Amino acid sequence: MAYKHILVHLDSGPQVETRLDAAIALSKTSGAFLRGLFAQPDRSATSVIARRSSDHLEQAAARSEAMFRDKLQASGLQGQWHGLTHGEHNHVIREVIIWSRFADLTVLGQFDRSAPADGVAPEELNEQVVLNSGRPVLVLPFAGTFPVIGKRVAVAWNAEREAARALSDAMPFLQAADEVTVITVLTQAAPPAGTEPQRIGLLDHLALHGVTADQTHFTVTDIGAMDALLARSIDSGADLLVMGAHGHYGFPFLHRGGGTRHVLRTCPVPLLLSH
Repeated sequence: MAYKHILVHLDSGPQVETRLDAAIALSKTSGAFLRGLFAQPDRSATSVIARRSSDHLEQAAARSEAMFRDKLQASGLQGQWHGLTHGEHNHVIREVIIWSRFADLTVLGQFDRSAPADGVAPEELNEQVVLNSGRPVLVLPFAGTFPVIGKRVAVAWNAEREAARALSDAMPFLQAADEVTVITVLTQAAPPAGTEPQRIGLLDHLALHGVTADQTHFTVTDIGAMDALLARSIDSGADLLVMGAHGHYGFPFLHRGGGTRHVLRTCPVPLLLSH
């Protein structure tokens, strides 16, 4: 089992080269076809209204294509570059979602609030692709480089639908990992022994896929569940966190999706999300 078709989002942001390098490394590991998609909002209001690219956007697209082709040729991979016909805000988001549906894995970059606004994707792009593409999405932090992703994997697990989907979508990473740690966040006391039916354990399920994993858990009593999860992932030395999008870990006061949004904006390690 492996990802055979990887899509990487390209723009003019400061981390685009790092993102492309990571996507190339993943594609080489899995033998995947790499597709680059250049998509960013246009700064020219006239061009946006006319639904055509401005000279500025066309020049940015040309630089993106040249970088993609040079790096692809150097890597020896098979791939293809595409650019959107214009940069209207909603068009950018919608097209990245649609293109992602035809890939096994989509690689995006974390939004950097401190970066110049020109040349970067919309802030809500990541969340919208995760929730609407139906495919796993790998989000790379805006700081750092990631030559290796998935050797030490942390899996956030709460037995909800989203977590189960993320676990399945991440199986190529899990099967290739050196270490896998399952992190369970508990929000209430466990039921007395014997009151719950016996179910297969998650570690047993992973073992059937050839994955040897450890499991840890901790209890939280406030809205800091997501920060606690991130801290535990970092403590485990993870270079990849796998998580189901919209997992709220049982907190009635954490609005649906709030945890996902927070992790998307703050996760300091590569993050694989599925919904």
